[in-house]
Amino acid sequence: MKRTGLFWGIALITLGVVFMAHNYGWFYIDWSFFSRFWPVLIILAGLNLIFSRSNSAAALVTTVLLAVSVPLAVVGAFHGNRWDNDRYEYHYNNDDDDNEDSDHNRNEDDDKDDDNDNQNENRPKVQTSHIAEPMDPIIEQATLKFESGAGRFYVGAPSDSLIEADTRMSVSKYSMSVNRGDGARSADIELKLDDDEIELKSGELVNLVDLRLNPKPTWSFDFGIGAGQANFDLSAYAVKSVKLGAGAADIELKLGDRAPQSDVKIESGVTSVTLKIPKTTGCQVEAKGALTVKKLDGFVEIGGGVYQTPGYAGSAKKIDIHYEGGVSRFEVERY
Repeated sequence: MKRTGLFWGIALITLGVVFMAHNYGWFYIDWSFFSRFWPVLIILAGLNLIFSRSNSAAALVTTVLLAVSVPLAVVGAFHGNRWDNDRYEYHYNNDDDDNEDSDHNRNEDDDKDDDNDNQNENRPKVQTSHIAEPMDPIIEQATLKFESGAGRFYVGAPSDSLIEADTRMSVSKYSMSVNRGDGARSADIELKLDDDEIELKSGELVNLVDLRLNPKPTWSFDFGIGAGQANFDLSAYAVKSVKLGAGAADIELKLGDRAPQSDVKIESGVTSVTLKIPKTTGCQVEAKGALTVKKLDGFVEIGGGVYQTPGYAGSAKKIDIHYEGGVSRFEVERY
């Protein structure tokens, strides 16, 4: 009974804070993410039942997390699509000039257009940009550090440039710096927002980044993501290391077998993380997190939270993964 009262108290507080945050534009809320948040609720509910039966102290933690997550998921399910469409859709009047409709109907359409114009004036203006760094054939090693808040982020097809980035941003813009070292055979790239602190007047944010890289160098990555969605297809690149930190996000990371050894380190909060790795590589996974649901098909646990694919020790190419999550779902797929 005490936990029931705690659940509803925190849930109502969360719901009130969410609506106030949206109305006053305190911070950005990615409703499209929370509209897909329901699998986490099932995970939390199952864990809560298990811990409650054993009278574990973790039951209190899962109760609090459920109380926060349920309002976000419910509101996201009802309002995510509507608010997301308001952000990107534009309405056009396709009436024919030869149409013999009454002036009254035309006036109504004009009034609607005026209302839409007023709403558009309050929306943040979306700016697009293209950033690129030419490829120098002598570059053998490249490091990319990418930091951003909430948004949608992609790594796509290879490029003839060292790096290309197409961005759509409503409240700031991205800048890129490239430093050369080791006799100019290496390049350190940093891509980040110009403004460290972003003030959202309308509570809405558009932040989309599409990255394309040159496949010739051996790459090291350092990704920092606040919230949203990330789809990083790195299968076309020789990947030495990936370091990824995320808050509340849906992440898909795909690796290839072009490097003899790839090291992946992921730290996440409330996330769904899917890693895709080739069957031609041996893989070892060390996963930590009491509230993390793991799906590691084809792996064998060797102890201490460490899992390996059969024949890992003798594999010519290896991928080592260290995962530490909060309330999360973690899956490794073999392709």
